[in-house]
Amino acid sequence: MIEITKENIEIQKEINQLILICNASFAKEENAKINEAINLISSKLSEKERSSGEVFICHPIRVALIAADEIKMNASSIIVALIHDAYQDGYLDEYFVKKTFGDEIVSILIGLSKISTLYTEKLSLQSDNFISLLLTITKDVRIILLKLADRLDNIRNIKKFSEQKQLKIAKETRLLYAPIAHRLGLYHIKSEFEDISLRHTDTQAYFSIASKLKETKKERENYIQRFSEPIIEVLKNKGYKFDIKGRPKSVNSIYGKIKTKNIEISEIFDLFAIRIILEDTEIEKEKEECWNIYSLITNIYSPNPTRLRDWITTPRPSGYESLHTTVSGPDKKWVEVQIRTQRMDEVAEKGDAAHWKYKESGKSESHEDWLRQVREVIENRNPEAIDQLKESDSENIINDIFIFTPKGDIKKFREGSTVLDFAYSVHTKIGDSCTGARVNERIVPIKYKLNNGDTIEIITAKNQFPKQEWLNIVQGTRAKAKIRRSISEREYKHAEVGKEMLERKLSQLKLDYNESVVLKMINHFKYKQALYFYQDIANEKLDIQLVKEYLTASKHEDNNKETAEQSATEYKQKYSVSNDYLVIENNLINIDYKLAKCCRPIPGDNIFGFVTVDRGIQVHRVKCPNATDMYKRYPYRIIQTKWTDESNDKAFLVELVVTGIDKIGIINHISEVISKDHQVNMRSLAINTKDGIFQGFISIFINSLKHLDSLLVNINNIKGVLKAERLDKV
Repeated sequence: MIEITKENIEIQKEINQLILICNASFAKEENAKINEAINLISSKLSEKERSSGEVFICHPIRVALIAADEIKMNASSIIVALIHDAYQDGYLDEYFVKKTFGDEIVSILIGLSKISTLYTEKLSLQSDNFISLLLTITKDVRIILLKLADRLDNIRNIKKFSEQKQLKIAKETRLLYAPIAHRLGLYHIKSEFEDISLRHTDTQAYFSIASKLKETKKERENYIQRFSEPIIEVLKNKGYKFDIKGRPKSVNSIYGKIKTKNIEISEIFDLFAIRIILEDTEIEKEKEECWNIYSLITNIYSPNPTRLRDWITTPRPSGYESLHTTVSGPDKKWVEVQIRTQRMDEVAEKGDAAHWKYKESGKSESHEDWLRQVREVIENRNPEAIDQLKESDSENIINDIFIFTPKGDIKKFREGSTVLDFAYSVHTKIGDSCTGARVNERIVPIKYKLNNGDTIEIITAKNQFPKQEWLNIVQGTRAKAKIRRSISEREYKHAEVGKEMLERKLSQLKLDYNESVVLKMINHFKYKQALYFYQDIANEKLDIQLVKEYLTASKHEDNNKETAEQSATEYKQKYSVSNDYLVIENNLINIDYKLAKCCRPIPGDNIFGFVTVDRGIQVHRVKCPNATDMYKRYPYRIIQTKWTDESNDKAFLVELVVTGIDKIGIINHISEVISKDHQVNMRSLAINTKDGIFQGFISIFINSLKHLDSLLVNINNIKGVLKAERLDKV
């Protein structure tokens, strides 16, 4: 043991106290490890001080004392309590801890560090979600209990911190840690959390209530004794075995009632309260006996019927059973009386936070079962109990995850939810334009599945819009509904554009446009609705020239279909060369052909020719979305077509879309790869940036598919580029 100086005599006392408690509680081998941990932090931290001037090892020693004495934790937890500060501040590394104390200690330390960094200065304190998050992600109950011990020492020594830090600690403790302690059945810790926090968050109210309680303490004790005397006499005469306890109200409890009910302290019904606990009562007779006691008491004092609470006939969902009544005692002061059996009292005191469960609703039964076992582990030092809890926890896993926004707010989602679910929970417009997200400072795609404790920031782009496949990405029904609505609105807008395009084109051609004509076209092109027909025209999935050709040709086909077919055959015979193939090459002359704009073919693409009525031959890619309809309806107009050589000297217009991280020099780098490395001419370059992500649309002149593939590989290899691909107008 490192020698402790005179100035640190208090530390030595606390160390001795800890050793004494551990020697009485743990095996010889466990105490040897605890002493090793004490010696370790004494040597590592004895000369170090905190910003407050306190010796560094004071805090871990006190936390270990709380864990050992007040929460009754096992030896492994005491070791973690002793070394957690040294580990988190980098004085001990994971390898050393594992070698010295084993895997179990490392696992608890890592979990404790994880929950210590779950929230930041910007966190909007939301106790329910935060508590659920802790209970969901923490698989070892000891981690939460150690965090409570750590916080208890901080709140007890809160004056050692700056005023700003004091306020932060008090708010966090009141809104987060006090409810956790309540859930786990640590009522004395919960009350201490609340009272000390209140003293710093509403100092005036705290001392006002505390002063009044102090002034009236002796008076209240005398009053309760006077109130209880006739009850004790009656119960003894009836032969009951019982215990009567005064139930003092905490300052925070009184403060809460004054605030919520807007009343004076003198108006609080249960400022005076007693609890009557019946002993040696058979389970079958419990209800009857409790009501008998109620009858005896109300014969002595007049009850307030509006304050009767029967949790015996109908227990609370947590299993809490008790009969509460408020009666008018001597001097017409209200006194709350709780009547229960010894069994009911044990359930109430050692169960799964009955009061908390009553004030909350919607908690799953498996969740409450888990909390009940947590309380049993607290009371049981047996390591098998902890192992059993871990096993049970894996079976009763909570199917919710909790996510942090950049501002520290917590949002709850169902398990399996993605970036898109989060985006739509913020706002429909954010969801519609979502391109990805930064999750824990790492860029991820929209389909990334969220994990408990993730901090997420959505990335959007102006040219992004919802797609049908998004419905398979999101989990939430509300998100799905928003996507369907957005797609529907966009479809109608596109349909209007397509309708205008068609009307304008047919007007130029002086062709009739009416409902019967539209219906005829819809049937011809095999569309179920006019909406989809117009959409495909707007999106250029249906070439408007095909529509025009159909309307023009239909007039002649009605009169003389054979003549039209013969004419088309002549086209095919006229333009077919090289064993029935139309060969596209640089020297091709006297043949009227054009490359289709709907799919922009380039040398290397699989292609075919389509004989039009008045525009010669249109060359399409085999994968063109219009190809199926052309082959099916106009097989006599199809010409087998191929490129003469993929190393064609002619340049073809191709559009690329490049997405990446917006950082200095990346656009210049992309331009250099295109212009210098591949000697490719750029026609245009348009860049959109938002939230650190850019999306570039680049028009280039390329010689062949092989040339294009090589260029895309090199662009995709640029650091910071997320994706570069060919943009087809299909």
